[in-house]
Amino acid sequence: MSEYGDQINVTLDDDVLTIEIDKMDASSHIGLPMALRDAHQSEAKFVVITGKDRKFLSPESYDHEWIKTINSYGYVEQILRESEDTLRHSISLDKPTIAKVWAPGAHQLGASIALACDFIIAADDATFSDPHLSGFGLPPGDGGFVLWPNRVGMTRAKEFLMLDRVATAQEAVEIGLINKAVPADELDAEVDKLLAKLRSFDYSSLRLTKHVLNNYAKQDMLTVGHPGIAWETMRFVGKISEGKSGGE
Repeated sequence: MSEYGDQINVTLDDDVLTIEIDKMDASSHIGLPMALRDAHQSEAKFVVITGKDRKFLSPESYDHEWIKTINSYGYVEQILRESEDTLRHSISLDKPTIAKVWAPGAHQLGASIALACDFIIAADDATFSDPHLSGFGLPPGDGGFVLWPNRVGMTRAKEFLMLDRVATAQEAVEIGLINKAVPADELDAEVDKLLAKLRSFDYSSLRLTKHVLNNYAKQDMLTVGHPGIAWETMRFVGKISEGKSGGE
């Protein structure tokens, strides 16, 4: 088991720190924000976030037995605080980040993890969504309110967050949700190509460019991100009191 739990593997290869996430459970929910926090101090110049065994975070990646245990106010607070830490550390990380998304794609918290990265390169059979409403009956407080409008504008963000619409990889490219979709067997090479391009620039200037651009998302965290987390927490607690279960 790594220091970030048995579902997260962090490796440093030359100047690239790779964070691989397998299943989302109690340990990885704690470990992921820790890994992103520690990436700040890493010797790496770039961070790649992906899933183990050529996958990413979809509903199948969640430990649903763990979700059933989220039935107390104190634990709800902890879970959503961890989600907020994941988003905050992702946005504030001054090293360029790339989400390498395999099928079935990035959904729920997985979508927020991917959308918080600077670049998203996906397999062409991947899909993207944030079905908090239909999946858990909760508002998408753990990133959805900030990241979807930031990437695709308010009109489309409302379609995805209020109608639980799913985007194919190709549509995601067309609307600006992600950067590129390629056949799965070309995904590794495409990410390596992007890294090579990033290495061609002055690194300090590259980091400063990201830092300034990410101030938009940081401002949105203050105005809608924190209230979104609060509303999700309140609704989650309400569902507990009603004898229903929720989750991410």
